[in-house]
Amino acid sequence: MVRVLRNRTRPSVFLGGSSQTFLSGTLFSTTSPTRNYPSACSDRVGRPVVDGNFDSQQYSGEYPNISGYVTTNPSGANRTVYNNFTTTSMPLSISGMAILPAPAGWTLDLVAGTNPSRPTLNIPELVEDLVDLPRALRNLGNVILNPKSAVKPKGLAGNYLGVQFGWIPLIEDLHKLMEFQKYVVKRNAELNKLYSGKGLRRRLKFGDDSSNVAQVDTLTVFPGATVKFTSSVSIKRKQWATIRWKPTAPPPYHPSDTSNNQFVQRLVIGATPEGMANGLWKVIPWTWMIGWFTNFGKYTLANSWTVPAAHSNMNFMSSAEATWTAGSVTASNAHESSLSCQGTLYKKTHVRVTSSSVLAGVNMPYLDMFRLSILGALFTQRFAGKI
Repeated sequence: MVRVLRNRTRPSVFLGGSSQTFLSGTLFSTTSPTRNYPSACSDRVGRPVVDGNFDSQQYSGEYPNISGYVTTNPSGANRTVYNNFTTTSMPLSISGMAILPAPAGWTLDLVAGTNPSRPTLNIPELVEDLVDLPRALRNLGNVILNPKSAVKPKGLAGNYLGVQFGWIPLIEDLHKLMEFQKYVVKRNAELNKLYSGKGLRRRLKFGDDSSNVAQVDTLTVFPGATVKFTSSVSIKRKQWATIRWKPTAPPPYHPSDTSNNQFVQRLVIGATPEGMANGLWKVIPWTWMIGWFTNFGKYTLANSWTVPAAHSNMNFMSSAEATWTAGSVTASNAHESSLSCQGTLYKKTHVRVTSSSVLAGVNMPYLDMFRLSILGALFTQRFAGKI
């Protein structure tokens, strides 16, 4: 059977219960809403079996609802009775729930971040750390001996930049050096999987976020009473990508475990052509800012062949899960009421896209607090004393 697109749907009718209003003991009106949110799935079937796009949207659980009664006069002849009544349509935060989009250049990030030849450390950055360390210590001593200079705008900006581009990278590199053997063991395990016959399957996390929003719905009960139904909507979103690497040549010959371990150590510390190239790119001034707008600096890692290997098509997955939970229900301006609420509704969305092209991405980054703080410190360094 030729591989073709398949679309499936499953009706998910959430019965809306009923709301009955009585005036002077006589039934005045009945409301019976119906909420219909069908589940759907789109994929491909047939031969040959290959990775393909996938889109799934599924609903389950119980629509949040209220039960009980509200009376508006002493005799109770004027009342509204709720029986598993769904007060509102699905909140927009759920019905219009959007997944996190694939970032520009995700294929390059994936290949560079999973290549068996990639370095964990790189020698040029380590050399830069050694060169900058005496200056960093001298600046720290100046701050201790002359603290007044540190609280001036230019001093604050300089110290902040020194921490962000000096001390923090230095501490991170020192931590990696301390964990060096752990990285070597992990890379050895990767290479064993690579040459196992099935290849090396890697998963790379790209991002996630979560939110929680309160939902408040108000019903008017004739004459003059109101019912307030509160609930909450929590949404969790995440995105990741997978890739499989297979060797293009037999494993390098190593006559002993020692020589094999030395080979892996060279990979991890970046004592390879691609490791040196990536390290030189990172120590060039201002490449960190170029990295805000594009990821083409990762081409040095994506095209690393110290370990000869080729990758399969790349799969990017995004998922979003929403939970709508009933909270509380109260009545105002009513003579008597007895109300309860229940129900939790779930919505799950999963999307997969595939690609075979490794391309850099260009984007206009969101200026978060970190980026704004860096730009502000650079501006202060440049123009302090001139304005």
